[in-house]
Amino acid sequence: MERPLRSIRLGSVDVTDVIDRGSMSGTAWRVLALCLIAMLVDGFDIQVITYVAPVLTRALGVNRALLGPVFSSGLVGTTLGAFIFGSLGDRLGRKQVLCACLLIFAICSLGTTTASGIESLMAWRFVSGLGLGGLTPLTVTYVAEFCPGRYKVPAAMITTSGYAIGAAGGGLLASFMIPMFGWRSVFLLGGVTPLLIAIAIAALLPHSIFDLARRGYGDQLAKAIQGIAPNISVDPRAQISLAEKAAGFPVGRLFAEGRTPRTIALWVMFFANILSLYFMVSWLPTIAHTSGIELSAAVRAAAVMQVGSVLGTFSLAALVRRFDTFSMVGTGFGVGALALVLLAFAGSSVQYFTTVAFLAGFFVIGTQTGANAVSAFAYPPSLRSTGVGWALGIGRTGAILGPSVGGVLMALGWPTRDLLLLAACPALLASCCGFVLSCMLRRSSDVRDAVASPTGC
Repeated sequence: MERPLRSIRLGSVDVTDVIDRGSMSGTAWRVLALCLIAMLVDGFDIQVITYVAPVLTRALGVNRALLGPVFSSGLVGTTLGAFIFGSLGDRLGRKQVLCACLLIFAICSLGTTTASGIESLMAWRFVSGLGLGGLTPLTVTYVAEFCPGRYKVPAAMITTSGYAIGAAGGGLLASFMIPMFGWRSVFLLGGVTPLLIAIAIAALLPHSIFDLARRGYGDQLAKAIQGIAPNISVDPRAQISLAEKAAGFPVGRLFAEGRTPRTIALWVMFFANILSLYFMVSWLPTIAHTSGIELSAAVRAAAVMQVGSVLGTFSLAALVRRFDTFSMVGTGFGVGALALVLLAFAGSSVQYFTTVAFLAGFFVIGTQTGANAVSAFAYPPSLRSTGVGWALGIGRTGAILGPSVGGVLMALGWPTRDLLLLAACPALLASCCGFVLSCMLRRSSDVRDAVASPTGC
């Protein structure tokens, strides 16, 4: 039975309220699909470079150790990109900046095929990282903007899971393409694909509701609202508003109007868990092999860990519809810390090590992927892109430090058990921050999404 058409003529309409009270429209599903596809690019690039690395040492005639700065340059670019493009999305327009990020990455991926040495390779990786850095904050914000209240968090988590799907697909494609067509072929694919995605987004992705409202485009906004909620017809002459409007520079507003405590807690949570995460991902095969496990079994355990991460993200997406969102994140990080402790006592048992590695991936990585999504809901709509971008930027400094700290401690002769016990400490700190954020947001008056239960702490 079709719902009757409801007209809103002169008067006022709150766009956020209209979206939150509705159901998943065709427009919302289109936004979710396009943003998920865009996120595949990020995961594809991260995985492909690890497969290409051994071939590059021969193709470019360089020592394997020199590839370390190449990996780091990409991470530094991604970190800066999260800072820069997250804020630009809230200020200049989310659709335009998202397309720009994809184009930057596409051009640099194609440019990588011309690299003839470490210096040029580092330069291309750094600039491509800048483009990649903006994808997560912009896609998560877009999905949160168009999906109804009860679907926002799961939809945002599904979007960020595109990273893991892209990583798995990138590894599979690279394993076939490199032997058949050479290392440049994967970067050609990595350049053409985001170019096509950027064209699709330019043609099919609707303009941000927030951007239209901020610029006063009444006619376009009225049509956009009807696309999201087909049962509502809005008179363009009506006063159309958002629940919260932007004023001032977005980054400074993360610390305005009582948001400073939540911003600090969110940044500490991201930095701490990503520090543990990248330490674990970078050194797990080495630690396992040092503990007496064969290298092939150690690599399989690392692969099982990534499978756990995907399942963890989807499990968290299902649970947050029933439970307090940030408490679920805190619980996930806490169990992840416990998994790292259990991993420290695995010894040379392959079965035990692989099982606990799966749990570590499920909770440490899977919960972080979910946290990338739910961080948007710690802020009102006009600050979401900036909030996610800066949280990711701060967190990715942990990604840079984690592998380095592990290497220094290994060089100092630390036992593998002590290394994993130490890695559990930041994950435990992240867990505490998740629960603190939950308490803060329950008392918040500027966050309308149901990311925390209505009861007090």
